[in-house]
Amino acid sequence: MIENLVEVAMLAITCPDGKIKQYKKGTTLLEMAADFQYLYKTTIVEGIVDGDGKDLQKPLTKDCCVGFIEMNSTEGQNVYVRTLLYAFLVALHHTRPEVQIEVKNTMGYALFCDIKNGIYLSKYDLADIHTYMQKMIDEHEPVVYTRISKAEAEKLITPRFYEDTAPLLDALDDETVVAIYSLKDEKKYFFGSMFPHLGYLRSFGLLNYKNGIMLQYPNRVDYDTLPNFIDQAKLALVYDETEEWGKTIGCSTVTALNKFIKTGKDREIIQIAEALHEKKIAHIADKIAKTGSHIRLILIAGPSSSGKTTFAQRLSVQMRVNGLKPMPLSLDNYFKERIHTPRKANGEYDFECLDALDLDLFHDHLSALLAGATVKLPRYNFGTGVREFRGQEANLGENGVLVVEGIHGLNEKLSSVVPAENKIKIYISALTPLSFDDYNRIQTTDMRLMRRIVRDSQFRSRDALGTLQVWPSVREGEEKYIFPFSEEADVMFNTTLIYEFAVFKKYAEPLLLAIPKDVPEHVVAERLLSMLRHVLSINDEAIPNNSIMREFIGHSIFKELL
Repeated sequence: MIENLVEVAMLAITCPDGKIKQYKKGTTLLEMAADFQYLYKTTIVEGIVDGDGKDLQKPLTKDCCVGFIEMNSTEGQNVYVRTLLYAFLVALHHTRPEVQIEVKNTMGYALFCDIKNGIYLSKYDLADIHTYMQKMIDEHEPVVYTRISKAEAEKLITPRFYEDTAPLLDALDDETVVAIYSLKDEKKYFFGSMFPHLGYLRSFGLLNYKNGIMLQYPNRVDYDTLPNFIDQAKLALVYDETEEWGKTIGCSTVTALNKFIKTGKDREIIQIAEALHEKKIAHIADKIAKTGSHIRLILIAGPSSSGKTTFAQRLSVQMRVNGLKPMPLSLDNYFKERIHTPRKANGEYDFECLDALDLDLFHDHLSALLAGATVKLPRYNFGTGVREFRGQEANLGENGVLVVEGIHGLNEKLSSVVPAENKIKIYISALTPLSFDDYNRIQTTDMRLMRRIVRDSQFRSRDALGTLQVWPSVREGEEKYIFPFSEEADVMFNTTLIYEFAVFKKYAEPLLLAIPKDVPEHVVAERLLSMLRHVLSINDEAIPNNSIMREFIGHSIFKELL
């Protein structure tokens, strides 16, 4: 008897080792990953197909170039946290189904999940949830990946906590195919890939925090150990205030923002957001003025693309309204000369560490200025790496207040010569309150990254690829020199504008689309683009010229300082 032979289609795949190999059509990235795990230091957790990040369960359907993302990368950690959250949501549903959770914000290496219906979970409840999660992990519970139409996906995405009359996927093309995951038959939509099964998860923790739960996860250096949880009460309060404000004006989700735009209320949402900024900045200036002549130094710090320059200028304007005379003092001019600049382990100059500054000279000038003396200000020449004196002098005079902006502003070592009662430390950051639904949120880091991409393109002759290439180093500096000191602040200011995500639709999207597919950074670009596809573009003509947003998109009244 002659058997019918079915010809199996073969694909030509350019592999991570640079060679072109034949794979059967339908082979999954997970199956292929087994052949190349030896090239990676840590476990492969996501695939890259022609530059786009793809779930490992995705089958190969055409000739393409394939690469992989491993666990100890930033994108790998995103997959870890996303999968861990999914496991938590499923375990919670099976142990305490009446509890309603909304995912809010991160605090260190922990994700805050707010309990919306006022139910308190005891340490015994958390132990039960932990046990259920660990059982799923030990049993390698599969996370099933499927792709369905937009219309079918919309039936599965039903927000519980916001009265969003339009579906989350409304801004997507009707032909869009959506990735849906299933864990123990609970289907959910997430912005990004998942592990193929929960056995990839290594460590996690659950802590009671305020009216919710902190879901702890490891850092990407050591996945077997949980970092100690450090409460950031001041930062948490700012998050809470921002969340409540978003609810008050009826704009807590991307869907709600889209509704403002579709109904022609884009100017209204811009005006409301800008009015809030002006009100809060004026309040900070009033607080400074009420101290009389006690406050002589204001220190402003925050991570990259927080809007520090515009904030400092707007605060200075409000201070002048109150009769004060703010005087800027740039830390950039107090760098040590190049030959004395510390170096990183790789030999590069470390301009971000505190030791890169000439603290002795800076302290001398602080003390002299606050004592009423006149000082000769230095000017650091970044081209030659030499400090110069060009005859510029400064004297605070009556009602004068020094305003110092820089990444080390909250570090007490920077201003130790000034007593606490004579200075105010201000921490600013872009803490976005906007979310997609109950468990898909917009990360603050992603919002700041889009700000920086746009600003670098507008003012620093750097394309989006260049920004993405330096971003890991920027983030490393923030983790070392800014975030650990945030709770030292006397005042915190959130520079996020509720409408700005829609602004990036116009400005960041074309910059991200220009990133070549054959570079590693394309994976991050595609993830940001997938988020932007869910929002409508806003008419930005109504954004005032003193807006923090103008620091990034242009036409700022403070442009000569940017």
